[in-house]
Order: sequence, then structure tokens, then C-alpha cells
Amino acid sequence: MTDDYVRGAWIKPTEGADPEASTPFTYGLWLLSFVATAVIAGVLIIGYQNVESYKSLGAWGDFTGGLLNPILTFITFFAVLITIWLQRQELSLTRKELERSATALEKQDSTLKKQSFENTFFEMLKLHNSILDSIDLINKDSGNITKGRDAFSIFYTRFTRIYRENYEKLKDKNSKKEISELSYFLFWKDAKTELGHYFRFLYNFFRFIEQSEIQEEFYPKLLRSQLSDQELLILFYNNISVAGQAFRHYADHFELFDNLPVERLLDSEHAEFADERAFGKNPMNFKPFVPKIGWASDSGE
Repeated sequence: MTDDYVRGAWIKPTEGADPEASTPFTYGLWLLSFVATAVIAGVLIIGYQNVESYKSLGAWGDFTGGLLNPILTFITFFAVLITIWLQRQELSLTRKELERSATALEKQDSTLKKQSFENTFFEMLKLHNSILDSIDLINKDSGNITKGRDAFSIFYTRFTRIYRENYEKLKDKNSKKEISELSYFLFWKDAKTELGHYFRFLYNFFRFIEQSEIQEEFYPKLLRSQLSDQELLILFYNNISVAGQAFRHYADHFELFDNLPVERLLDSEHAEFADERAFGKNPMNFKPFVPKIGWASDSGE
């Protein structure tokens, strides 16, 4: 029980205050009231028993009254000050409690917002993979079906063939950027049916992350990690084409090509067509990795 019983009265200490510190003060007030009551009662009793004697004390009473009035006024004023001080202490404790409550509510609100964001994020990530898995390409000659991420290898092979054909025709008349844009335009005419949904959803996924109040690098990095090399290559040429203008902002903002295998670009100069911010910390090593010959000898062969 948090209440203290003092001299027949229940005293409930202020929350956050020290109950032991308030007990002596309360005890003193009760003691002072008791003494004052006893003195007044004693004077009245004696006065009624000796009325004639008290009449001769009129002048002394006037003197005493004149002396005690300012003293009692000062005591009253002091008591008011104590009351104000106690109220300030109470308000201070209340204010601190409200601040703690507000901080707790802010933390709770922040936690709820993050949970809501994460629920939406991972649902979108699941949907993204579902859209990716739904992509299928049927070989007209063999009838073989290629699905999901494997389909992007075929997409990139198609684009490579289109680019090389146009490069041989136009290399003396047009720049490499113009040839790459034309080649992607021709590629996109045929691939739009299979890739349109994929690109639209990925665009809105990045937009959702950017517009969210939760700004942590973990989430765009996690999304980037879902993209295969072939997906990144197709996204790169989409990004530098007219069709991918809207996507460039997110490619630059989220360093989309941080893991792009630049050695697999159709031309090393093509990397210059994208903003360098989009490459993040990509080492931009245009030469494919070749193991050292010494490694073979170390294998014991």
C-alpha cells in the first residue's frame, strides 16, 4: 500500500515524490495545529474563569495584538509561499510524467509505423518475385519454356543480337548512344508484353520506399539484392533509353547499378551514358575476372 497513515489521517504522497520526505512535514503541520488549538482553548477557559482580571489587560491586549498582527500576517504569507512551492513541485512532477508519456507514445508510434512499412515492404517483395516467376518464354521451334530469372538471359541475348546488327549497319553514321537507344526501342517493342508488368511494379516499389517515412539503407539494398545480373543489364539499357527516363531518378537515388557486372555491357563506353551516382560503389572493372594460373598448380594437379 502506497498511502501512509499519520496521526489518524491518510496522506497519499505525490507520485514520483519521496514518501518519507513528505511525512515529517505533514507531521509538523498537524503538531502546530494541535498546539495552536490547545493554546487558544486554554486562554479562553482561563478568561471565562477570571473575567475581572482580564478587563485590566485591555491595554496589554491592544499592544500584543498590534505586535502579533504583522507576525501572523507574515506567517500567513509564508504559508501561501509554501503552498505555491508545493503546487510548483506537483506541476513539475506532472509535467515530467507527461513528457515521459509523450516520449513513450512517440516510440510506440514509430514502432507501429515501422511495422506497417515492413509488412507492406515484404508483401511487395513477395509480389515482385511472384511477377518475376510468372514471366515465361516459349521457344517456337522446340517448344521449351523458360521462366522467371532464366528468361532474362534470353532477353539479354535478344537485345545483344539486335544491338550488334544495328551497330554493324550504323556505326559509321550514328553514335554508340544513338545505336543503343534504337536497339533498345526495337527490343522493347517485342518484349513489352512480357516485361511491362515487371518494370511498372519495380518502379512503384522503389517509389514506395522513397516516399516512406522509414528511411533506412537496409530496405533498398535488400531489394537490389533480389536482382540478378541479367535483370540489372536489362534495367541498365532501359535506364539509358527514352523508355526508361522515369526510372532514372530511382536508379540514381538508390544506386541501382552498384552490383552491375559492367564487364558484360555490350560496350565499355555505354557506362558513361548513365549517371555515376547510379553505380554507387561499383568498382567498374570492365575486364572479366580471370583466376591466377598459380591457383591451378596449387590444386595438386
